[in-house]
Amino acid sequence: MDQMANALVLLLALSIFSIVSFRKRLLDRDGILIAAIVGITIYLMGGLECFFLIVFFFVAAEIATKFGRSQSKNQHEERTTGNIIGNSAAAILALYFASPFGYYAAVSAALADTLSSEIGMLSKKKPRLVTTLKEVEHGTDGGITPLGCYAALFGAAMIGIFHFLKFQEPAIALVIILGGFFGSIADSVFGAAFELKKMLNNAQVNFLGSASGTTIAILLKSLLR
Repeated sequence: MDQMANALVLLLALSIFSIVSFRKRLLDRDGILIAAIVGITIYLMGGLECFFLIVFFFVAAEIATKFGRSQSKNQHEERTTGNIIGNSAAAILALYFASPFGYYAAVSAALADTLSSEIGMLSKKKPRLVTTLKEVEHGTDGGITPLGCYAALFGAAMIGIFHFLKFQEPAIALVIILGGFFGSIADSVFGAAFELKKMLNNAQVNFLGSASGTTIAILLKSLLR
């Protein structure tokens, strides 16, 4: 009975998500399909808790994007299949290897990077390239700002707080926050080293950033033993 109820909740949530995404032009048609597949995959491997965590990520990312673009007067483009896969692949891999902790860390890094990018665009100071610290224009791959770093820390902290509320493990929650924050920094490093030179695209860099955040969190967790 519980499984049936959970399945109905999942289908209802996916239906609402798909309708809103289509009407608000948040995702293109392929993006809606891939998002549904990602959601179902995460549910099957991690349950409703993990499913709603990725839903929270998407909602928070959209709010940050809409706010950032409205303030900067830039048009909000529809997210594509690449955006969805790039931000969720590391989290799915963590669940595949039966690591809920790794899943939280991956989502933490993905949200930290998204908030850093979108809110960082509002910085009055020019960003600096993370690899050279030279000033660059807003929107340059690998550019970071203090405002963007604060936003990244805030995004990572939200996921860390969710983990703490669920498991009541403050040290592990802190590790997830640190992993998420440094994962966003790693994303910027990959952006400057590879995306800026057209060697990788944004989806690939997002995956590497989330995977790096997960790896950093796992390493930090091992030091607690």
